[in-house]
Amino acid sequence: MIEPAPFDVLAAGYDAGFSQSLTGRAQRNASRVWLQHFLLYKGPLRILEINCGTGDDALWLASLGHYVVATDQSDYMIQEATLKSAQADLAIKPTFITADFDELGTTLGTQRFDLVFSNFAGLNCVAPHELSAFTNTLQELLTDEGHLAAVIFGKYCWWETCYYLFKADTRNAFRRWKHKPAMARLANDVFQPVFYYSVAQFVKNLRPLLLREKRPVGLFIPPSYMEHNMQKHARFFSLLVKLEKMIRRSSVGSSFADHTYILLQKHVP
Repeated sequence: MIEPAPFDVLAAGYDAGFSQSLTGRAQRNASRVWLQHFLLYKGPLRILEINCGTGDDALWLASLGHYVVATDQSDYMIQEATLKSAQADLAIKPTFITADFDELGTTLGTQRFDLVFSNFAGLNCVAPHELSAFTNTLQELLTDEGHLAAVIFGKYCWWETCYYLFKADTRNAFRRWKHKPAMARLANDVFQPVFYYSVAQFVKNLRPLLLREKRPVGLFIPPSYMEHNMQKHARFFSLLVKLEKMIRRSSVGSSFADHTYILLQKHVP
């Protein structure tokens, strides 16, 4: 019997709870700005999206004319993504596959990709020693000019620290600052360990891939658990989105944002 993936419990409500929320849409748009900048004047590329969730980014990338293979460890997430794809008006649709990170090499065989993309902290669910081992898989999956674009949790998110300090919750205020993983509660009895990496530590764990770019995602746009507050203060949220757009050309504050966009290039000896 196959053990269910932790994120199965989120699949049915993921779009309503995040993808279609104010904060979720705004942060996804911010991450796409950086990715689209990399994709400009390139293509069509062969793209592998890992931890694809319900497929929003895979469908977007396919709409730009790229060939997309999208994977997730949650079969329920893949089912949701496949339903969306069936309804999408696309010339070439993504291929969705259920596969964990450590299964990618076996599942994809000799396929090679110009870009591997991981959005919204999927790689924060991977322990440091496993992340280092995953580098070997990436080196095999990427073409010689290939890149990894990953959006991971910011290590020192100022929104989170201030939010929980205001609530007198010091344990959560500094949970990202610690070296040990935090246990994220996905449902009543379902927990997922989350590892918070600094940019330097993340890049070190993925050597010999080479850092090419880092950008903040959610420096002004707050984390999704503040969605209710943002809905109550729509004008304030609009101001935050404008401020986020103003810093699009800067890497300043990458570690203090809710997420950080990191672009790495394959090392060819």
